[in-house]
Amino acid sequence: MKQNPDSYLLYEAGKFITYNIRIKIVMKQAVNVNALKTAAQTAFKRFPYYAKKINILPNGEIELQDNPLPLSVKPASGKHTRLGTADINYHLCSIEYEGNVIYFNMHHGLCGGCGVMFWIKSTLWHYVKEAFGVTLEIGNIKTADTPFVDGETAYPDAASLSDDEPLGKVKTVTVYIPAADYAKQLLLTPFKDTKYYELELEAKDFMKYARSNDGSPNSILSALMFRAVCKVTSPKIAKAIRGNIICNYRGDVGCPETYHDLVRLMSVFYPRELESKDIEYLSTVTRSVMYVQMQPEFSAKTFKNALISKEGIDTKNGLLNKRLYALTHSPYKKSPFGTFLISYVGRDEWYGLENYVERMHSITDGHLMVEVNSLRDKFYLTFMELNGKHKFYDAFCEAMREENIHFKEYGGYERKLPYSVLPKKNK
Repeated sequence: MKQNPDSYLLYEAGKFITYNIRIKIVMKQAVNVNALKTAAQTAFKRFPYYAKKINILPNGEIELQDNPLPLSVKPASGKHTRLGTADINYHLCSIEYEGNVIYFNMHHGLCGGCGVMFWIKSTLWHYVKEAFGVTLEIGNIKTADTPFVDGETAYPDAASLSDDEPLGKVKTVTVYIPAADYAKQLLLTPFKDTKYYELELEAKDFMKYARSNDGSPNSILSALMFRAVCKVTSPKIAKAIRGNIICNYRGDVGCPETYHDLVRLMSVFYPRELESKDIEYLSTVTRSVMYVQMQPEFSAKTFKNALISKEGIDTKNGLLNKRLYALTHSPYKKSPFGTFLISYVGRDEWYGLENYVERMHSITDGHLMVEVNSLRDKFYLTFMELNGKHKFYDAFCEAMREENIHFKEYGGYERKLPYSVLPKKNK
């Protein structure tokens, strides 16, 4: 691998496959714009690995150069933020605001969900200090004065990882993918203009329900999604369903504190005949499969396969050839493809920031996906699907009501995810 590992996902950048993140932070009070602008610049200086701009070399290599320009902090325009452009000082991340909402935009290649929280919590910590004149507990928040943590910028060493095959196999048989819905939706409106829905659950009640059904948040949500898909599909078409569940594998590859994007999928295969089973049974099946796939050997294999893809890009000459290779050899486009995706990598501490934040939601590219954040005593779900009639969302809510899982609904909202734009000319 010849380049900065954060650069490789940019070869797949485009209007429909962008791998971008938009984190929505709903504050309890209207945003103090001057305080936000000051806090944003103060915090951003702590993360030089995010302060990058794109440069394309003559051989087509995408280079990430240091970018000394200020971070863009602007009112939300309702349009798609164009990361990497002059509009936002060529950065691959930016901040927007409206009313009591702060949006953090970032290209996914720069970080994973854990890494982006370094930046978000730091910005909010400095914002609270600037806007309200109080200083909160720092804890693990990386403020402007926090020195680099050991391993913060570490990247796995493939040679040090096990070559052992994992015990057990992931079933790769064909499952139901709502491709007809996607095709129809793409003809009507771009990916980024589909809606997303926000749900709020009481953490205490949901965890009590999960424990009483042999479950964790991930296994219960996966079981509920399986049931939701069954509600709106014919058994003749959706003969089998697969749930993919995000796993943060930084620790498995020796980099537990890194900001880099190191996640993989655990895959749960649900034969359609499980439709008649209750949630406890489905959750038990899900957890048993998750347990097998949590072996470090799966993580080592995932990382090495991703590294092979990056090294393959290195062998190609010219940007077009590199992009074609990236698109056809992307580890993100290889089986096992899932019917749906659940993304929750655990609870994070906020050290008093939660007293100023009402709720938070992660908005991503997911085709049929539930993103989960936890804050204070709540779980915040973001439900995304490529279906204009939101039939899967309605079925998911119905499945929760059948289980007496109480929730509040917000939305739908237009997704309006940012784009990542490559420069047209070498710089």
